[in-house]
Amino acid sequence: MFPFAVVEYDLLEHTPKPPHTEDWRYDPASVRFIKRLGEKEKRETLERLCDPNVSEIFGAPVISTHGHYIMAGQGTRSLGTIQPSEVSDVVCEKLDDGWKYRLQFVDAAQTIWRLTVTDLTWRYYCDSQRRAGKRSSKIASELAAKLRSSQVYLRIGLARGWEEHPDRCYLQVTGVHTFPDYLEGRTFADFAP
Repeated sequence: MFPFAVVEYDLLEHTPKPPHTEDWRYDPASVRFIKRLGEKEKRETLERLCDPNVSEIFGAPVISTHGHYIMAGQGTRSLGTIQPSEVSDVVCEKLDDGWKYRLQFVDAAQTIWRLTVTDLTWRYYCDSQRRAGKRSSKIASELAAKLRSSQVYLRIGLARGWEEHPDRCYLQVTGVHTFPDYLEGRTFADFAP
């Protein structure tokens, strides 16, 4: 599977746990690839899914202390799409436990967001650039320039709570999609280590 692949599943049981209300158990043997969307269909899909701004995605207040999160058990969904009015910064930084990627952007409500990017393709793309010898600051500046010169759609999702904060579902960027495509038609598999 990859972004914009059309697939079919045999769904077995709806397992919502707000805000993750979209969750289903499915039969893994039932997954069937149908087709890959073309550029026009990708853009139409993102336009159809677009939300006005980040705060209106989840159906619950976004709390902004030590990051941005929704309280577990609240909200009506865990995933949405926005078109930022500006991408102001791309961050690629080395931390003790590996590399962290973040985007800072302004949404249509003129709210500034700085979120971790968990999009596998974005991460693998940045990792592949580092393996090729490019400095992280150069990767960040090149990506920022690409995003500023493109039509950008961001998929914003919610993480699940973990041991330190089991009651918090932190916001994260789960997909970065641009027109023209910064990946030039490639997917995460093309950049996998």
